Amino acid sequence: MMLFSIFVFIVVLSVLIFVHELGHFVSAKLCNIYVDQFSIGMPPRLLGIKIGETDYCIGALPIGGYVKMAGQEDVPLDDKEREETYGHVPPERWFKFRPIWQRYIVIISGPFMNFVLAIFIYIILVSKGTLMPEMEIDSRIGKIEENSPAYNAPLFIYNESKKNRNDYPENPDDIGWKTGDRILFINGNAVRKFSDLFVNATLGGPSEVHKVIIERETPFGEKKKYISFIKPEIIEGSELPRYGVSPFYSALLKEVIKDMPAEKAGLKSGDIILSANGIVVDRTTFVELTEQAPINQNISLVIDRNGEKKHIQVVPVTVGRLRGISLVETLLSSENKKGLLVLDIDTEMQTKTGLRRKDIITKINGEYFTLENLHQFEREHPGETIELEVYRPPVLFGLLEKSSNLKLKVSLEPVQAIGVVLGEKLIKVNYPVSRWLPEAFKRSYEDLKQTVLVLKGLIIGAVSPKVLGGPIMIFDATSKAASMGIDWLLGLMALVSVNLAVVNLLPIPILDGSLVLMLTIESLRKRPISPKMQERFQQLGFVIIILLLLLVSWNDIRRILSDIIP
Repeated sequence: MMLFSIFVFIVVLSVLIFVHELGHFVSAKLCNIYVDQFSIGMPPRLLGIKIGETDYCIGALPIGGYVKMAGQEDVPLDDKEREETYGHVPPERWFKFRPIWQRYIVIISGPFMNFVLAIFIYIILVSKGTLMPEMEIDSRIGKIEENSPAYNAPLFIYNESKKNRNDYPENPDDIGWKTGDRILFINGNAVRKFSDLFVNATLGGPSEVHKVIIERETPFGEKKKYISFIKPEIIEGSELPRYGVSPFYSALLKEVIKDMPAEKAGLKSGDIILSANGIVVDRTTFVELTEQAPINQNISLVIDRNGEKKHIQVVPVTVGRLRGISLVETLLSSENKKGLLVLDIDTEMQTKTGLRRKDIITKINGEYFTLENLHQFEREHPGETIELEVYRPPVLFGLLEKSSNLKLKVSLEPVQAIGVVLGEKLIKVNYPVSRWLPEAFKRSYEDLKQTVLVLKGLIIGAVSPKVLGGPIMIFDATSKAASMGIDWLLGLMALVSVNLAVVNLLPIPILDGSLVLMLTIESLRKRPISPKMQERFQQLGFVIIILLLLLVSWNDIRRILSDIIP
């Protein structure tokens, strides 16, 4: 699996670099500039072939690439070195002697091709149709965190002629965003998907009030628009300002458990629960509402079954539950049996039980359990205390903590349940041929805008440098995307390509943006920058790049350690 991940990472990085350098190469050839070498990967040279004047090769280090042109020197050469390298090339074919407009084209063509690649990838995804999570195509909100900005936000019936808080009365028409609300605009910017909320909250920051336009559907199907004035906050457990909302995931019934209330009430696999007791619910809020329901009391459900609304009454029953713990099955190394890996656990449950993330539950009351067995046991033994035999793996290869075997007592907390397993709703999005290019361009432009806004946030201090990542983070992202399918991998590739285009245009020496800056200075001064100044500029750039590499590497290491250490 690791070898496959490395292979995918190298392929993705190589394609991005190849397309970028191809942009420089093609434009240089069209401008009649002498190209000495076209390399994917950095030296030393592994293999290649020389065709005409150009050596097409692959470097040993798959972390970059370059197009080597006569008269374009990242590190200025002295006269002797220049004569030895390019003395045979006519001066009119040197990069630095070409008209400034041609040099601009050659430099900008690399980032431009990365943007074109993103459009091309999105055309592929759009043309074949895509199964996408709801949060990727809709801006509905799910659970609202208690005492968060969204929980306490004032809402006023929206009036297009009124833009500011002072235009509305002192008393709001309602308080707090609600599950199912759809966010239409934030500070005048259209919101298409949930991640737009995150970007606006982060970049807008807590220093000013955000104007949010919300659409809310009433129980009678009427849609109302509200304007909400809200300040994001850095909520406990986060490093960035947030509104305090989660994405909306429909309460889709993946499975209806036999002989439980849901089956007896007539619920079926594939049903989507729209509301419970008149309250719009998503997956998370439905589970919470059900668990906290009064004993032996009906829950009135409105469900969507194949596009038709139905009303169903169901009475939950009391079951036990290991609340606050996310478990997955894992194969035990010592026996041909399955154990239960603690994937995640909330702070309260960790304090109460002594369990930690990455612990492996090997036995429950002396017996091996699968997830299915555990859920059956929970249903039949609410309120009981069980004994867990737990294997705790070593931390950081045993340097921080050696492996251990524990016995822990845990209570199956009694809650109400109707007996369903909830799944994720994926939406198939298809576009006519006439929409392929516009939609691909729109997605690429949104990636571009988001990247620019994040960079702006870093500059003004609205975004923490801790969010930056380097090759390790990209490797991790490509590995996860590849495991989820080719569509996810291509989508990530398009996003990274746009990021590469934008970052390369930053005025940092070694990057394309520094050459654009020097060409601009040259056009204003009517003469080139001196070789000495170029050398100092490159030295400064080298220092900046090293500092950036150290920063992103530390961020990557910090993320790895946070994952290794429970």
